[in-house]
Amino acid sequence: MTYYPDLSPYEYFESDEKMLNVGWLDADHDFPRGPVAPEFVDALLRLNEDVQNQTRGFHWCVFCKGAFEDVPKPHRPSAVTSMGSAEIHAVGADGVRYSAPTLVIHYVIEHEYQPPEAFVAAVLHTADVKM
Repeated sequence: MTYYPDLSPYEYFESDEKMLNVGWLDADHDFPRGPVAPEFVDALLRLNEDVQNQTRGFHWCVFCKGAFEDVPKPHRPSAVTSMGSAEIHAVGADGVRYSAPTLVIHYVIEHEYQPPEAFVAAVLHTADVKM
C-alpha cells in the first residue's frame, strides 16, 4: 500500500474535496502507538459500512503479512465487511476532511496504531458516536 504521513494532503485518488491522510502506514516508517477508546473503534466500524473509493484489489497488512480481514458490522452481527480495498472518510466539526484506508481498523486493533486526535474526533463526529 502507498505510504503517506499522517495529516499530509490527500492525493491517492483525484478528489474535489481537500482532505488529509491518516493511517496510510508502511513497515519502513514508525507510527504512534497507544490505547484508543472503544467508542473510536466502534465509530470506525460504523464508517466502514459506507466506504469510499472502493477498489477491485485488496491490500495486505505490511506488518503481520496477513491478508485483508472480514470484520463484523456493529449493527448486524451476522454480517461482515472487508478491509483493505477502500477508504474511510470522516469530517470533523471544524469541517476538516480526512481519508484513511479501511485497514486503519486492523492497524488500530492489532498493531496499536494511535491516530491523531483530530482524526479521532472527526471519526466520532461523522459516526455520531458520543464518548
